[in-house]
Amino acid sequence: MVSIAVPIFAADAEGVITLSRHALAAGADLVEVRLDTCAKLGADPAAVVAAIPTLSLPTILTIRHESENGDWQASDIDRVRLYNEAMRLGVAHVDIELAQLPALTSAGLVRGKSTKLILSHHDFEGMSTDLPKRIAAMKAAGADWPKIAVAARDAADLAVIRDLYQTTKGPLIAIAMGEHGLPSRLLSGAWGAALTFARLDGDLGSAPGQPTVGELLKLYRVKQQNAQTKIYGVIGSPVSHSLSPLIHNTSFIHQKLNAVYVPFRVEDAVGFWRACGEWIEGLSITIPHKTELIGQMHTIEDLARRIGAMNTIYRDRDLKPVGANTDALAVIACVEEQICSVKGRIVLVLGAGGVGRAIGVAMKDRGARVIIANRTAEKAKELAAEIGAEYMTLDQALSVEFDVLVNGTSAGMGKPEETPWPTDHHRESSVVFDTVYHPLETRLLRDAQRAGARTVGGLEMLLRQALGQYQRWTGRDAPEHLMMRACLDRLGATRME
Repeated sequence: MVSIAVPIFAADAEGVITLSRHALAAGADLVEVRLDTCAKLGADPAAVVAAIPTLSLPTILTIRHESENGDWQASDIDRVRLYNEAMRLGVAHVDIELAQLPALTSAGLVRGKSTKLILSHHDFEGMSTDLPKRIAAMKAAGADWPKIAVAARDAADLAVIRDLYQTTKGPLIAIAMGEHGLPSRLLSGAWGAALTFARLDGDLGSAPGQPTVGELLKLYRVKQQNAQTKIYGVIGSPVSHSLSPLIHNTSFIHQKLNAVYVPFRVEDAVGFWRACGEWIEGLSITIPHKTELIGQMHTIEDLARRIGAMNTIYRDRDLKPVGANTDALAVIACVEEQICSVKGRIVLVLGAGGVGRAIGVAMKDRGARVIIANRTAEKAKELAAEIGAEYMTLDQALSVEFDVLVNGTSAGMGKPEETPWPTDHHRESSVVFDTVYHPLETRLLRDAQRAGARTVGGLEMLLRQALGQYQRWTGRDAPEHLMMRACLDRLGATRME
């Protein structure tokens, strides 16, 4: 079972002691005392070392050299003196850079009998080379736990980390840093890591991409993961804002499934799928990748094929990848809850991107008259021709007597006062649907409500499309009420407006 360590540092020994208590309360197994950072903050390094026996959790002592992005600039002799004293006091682990070991040994480093040795290699610029050889060198030098920490440039680099776990015998700590590498931490239990690192709530952590202890334990359940854990996720760029990990992990937990769902920050979707697709059970796909993986699928569901975009990958009975689009039917379901049927209705879709395409095709299938409006008329014209709809510029659309207005753009995302539609052009008794869900109530929806329109928020669509994904992945109905409750809690809301 993977252990969780919290890096801690403070300006004095008492601060380190306090942080160790917080780490214990959070559920961590160890603390990593970053003595180099403590010294930079003004702490007396000897006093911090002396406090190690009083800490609330077993301790990893790290005095990270500046050559590997640490803060230690003093002499090797001083560094060795501190390491030796910590081992004399019974510190559980010391972390020493493989490249620095010869110099520290020459300076008098004496390994403690009860202390486990972590030999490490850090690369904050890339993925390094010859990582298996580095691990072999660590083991030959006496490492109990070899540690590799490298910087992922895209999520495809995760394949390198997973391969290290697959091919290395014995304990290993292998981490891809940064947002692109975050899944290497979230999947540490499934991949067989000896240890991973997490931060306390409100802390920045000691390296890019560290999740909180609570996220690892409660949302991603790293200690319940094993080699049989099914791996799902969402790919996009950006992806850190996504509520999908919360939605799907809430369902997995409730239904006691050995599965986990993680965010993959992906720039090259095809490269990611080719590198990592074999060990992924299913994916959600968001901007900007909804069209890029069509050619990588074994089959495509009919609706996704006609839309020319997909938001879901699942496996068929032969474990072949299938592409689907659950966005479109989610929109239809949300709107028809308000007006029973869109057949014969005028549906004005703002935006000519992937979302607009999915909505337009689904609405046409249901018998609606669809008008695509976009700032760039040429893009609207192109999409309209492909799906058999009408098109116009946004200025021309202001005169349309629509029954349904759908925002298929990102306008308003994270910007409460931004709207894709003029305030004075809303229509009483129409339905206004915003695919944006953050903030929960966008300005578009507020303006529409004041004009007497019925409104549907993006969170409803997010949940509806997630229900379709979950059923394809698991063959089960997801607990929609728990999904909604989790989202509202995360967004700080108590009810839907």
